Amino acid sequence: MSDFEGVHVSRADIARFAGVKRPAVTNWERRHADFPQPLGEAAQGAADIEVFSAVQVLAWLDRRAIPANARRSDEPEGTTYGDRFRASLGGTRTGALLKAVDRLSGAEAERFRGELSQADYVTVLLTLVYVRGCLPEEWQRILTEVRRFQFPHSGELLVRILASGVRRGLGPEHERLLLALSQNLGDSRVVDTILLLDDTGPVDLAEHAQAFERLMVRYSDLMGRRAGDFFTPRAAVDVLTKLVADGSRNVRSVHDPFVRAGELLLAAWDAVADAQGSPPEASGAGVGEHPLALAGMNLALHGVPEARLRTGSTAPSAGNDPWHQGFDRIVTNPPFNVRLERPVGHGHWRYGTPPQHNANFDWLQYAVTCLRRDGRAAVLMPDIAAFSANTSERRIRAAMVEDGAVEALIALPAQLFTTTGIRVTIWLLRHPTGTCDEILFVDASHLGSLVSRVQRELAGHETQRILEEYRAWIAARAGGSAFAGTEGLSRSVSIEKIREKDYTLSPAFYVPSGTPTGARSVEPADLAALAGQLTELHSRARDADSAVEELLGRYGL
Repeated sequence: MSDFEGVHVSRADIARFAGVKRPAVTNWERRHADFPQPLGEAAQGAADIEVFSAVQVLAWLDRRAIPANARRSDEPEGTTYGDRFRASLGGTRTGALLKAVDRLSGAEAERFRGELSQADYVTVLLTLVYVRGCLPEEWQRILTEVRRFQFPHSGELLVRILASGVRRGLGPEHERLLLALSQNLGDSRVVDTILLLDDTGPVDLAEHAQAFERLMVRYSDLMGRRAGDFFTPRAAVDVLTKLVADGSRNVRSVHDPFVRAGELLLAAWDAVADAQGSPPEASGAGVGEHPLALAGMNLALHGVPEARLRTGSTAPSAGNDPWHQGFDRIVTNPPFNVRLERPVGHGHWRYGTPPQHNANFDWLQYAVTCLRRDGRAAVLMPDIAAFSANTSERRIRAAMVEDGAVEALIALPAQLFTTTGIRVTIWLLRHPTGTCDEILFVDASHLGSLVSRVQRELAGHETQRILEEYRAWIAARAGGSAFAGTEGLSRSVSIEKIREKDYTLSPAFYVPSGTPTGARSVEPADLAALAGQLTELHSRARDADSAVEELLGRYGL
């Protein structure tokens, strides 16, 4: 977008370049509060015509996808008005790479993938897009090798060259992964795949990132229930990152100790950079070579090439490792309700030893321990962590509250995850202050709408509504006034009331919901018992899913 610095456009220019009628621009300006403001400078030769920054307009249009009924015949799904605007101003994005990726991963995939499984084939495609966008010298090396051959071949050598190339950008883990895949290429025509991607011509990094995102969606579809190991739902990402980045100043580091495919770390990095005007350092730990490689490619293609990523485990460890000596912001979606890998004590268990059957409070304590002074964390947890009746979990929860480590809890709707209907809660944590006077509770479980039979999403205005409740609470505290809250959505609760509830932290316990008079109230003990039964059922369901996945794997399905 730096190509358009200093370029000014009028409303008529915006309409022409975006391929819409002039009234559409006026409508955007009227309906959307975030539409760029006029610069107050007149267009040359027309003193009464307001002008806008082309860079700001382009950034706004890039977030608006063109509806299917308004796309041109040569515009693939996902094309934005920003694509049109950029092309009209002489930008490099053409959409050609997107169309090539759609072709390679769609109906024609069978012709290109050979003996690779669909998921492994998409992994190779993801890597090719990454190398083309981020490692141009390696891409040219691969092209040189491609053009040396005048006859069909399996492509195994090309993938070995590709594996060697990505070692520089992603480290040895992804190199080993690709080398393993090269053994199963068979008669796959990798040459054709590479040439098709290269024939798209000059393409900017933003389009490479968009192509990568499309392939990640395809990969998620192929992974089915296992997709939860790799991805955090978009709705949860938006809420988590907006909350943890709000009001950021002098934030030097953002960390995700269970980085998955990097989508949460990337969004947090972007949000903090936008809030303070300068980018922080990004770091994360991943379980397994594959997710960590996806995260590395994802971050690099979105402008975070220097992220520090390393392999981790399904349970964190702070100890005396300099890697964990403090972060300004932590965001994470750790695995829910898994067994504790290490039953021995750890330095970050400052509030007590978690039960061996469940690592939820291992993760929560880790996040608090690894925060710098004035640091904050947003951790996604299953609902049960907020009201579990387990003795050690209740004791840890109480100690965290009394130490001032818990700032707010936000209950999100069920069915945000495609792989499970479990309800989740965001824990907003901070570096311990030593005391607690109140905690903010937001019950957003009734928000959102179904976008499919199994998945619910939050609209942008609903995410903003949650953020505004948090901001209003912060403002009230700063001004020394009581926070009124919103009926059915939010409430600030004193430490005395929380003690009365035996440190139960479920927002549903505190936020008035307009329950009709005479309705039986839910007792914490009853809810805890039901939650225990639900956890057991979820555990059995996971075991059954694993057994089915293993059985299907034996038959190559």
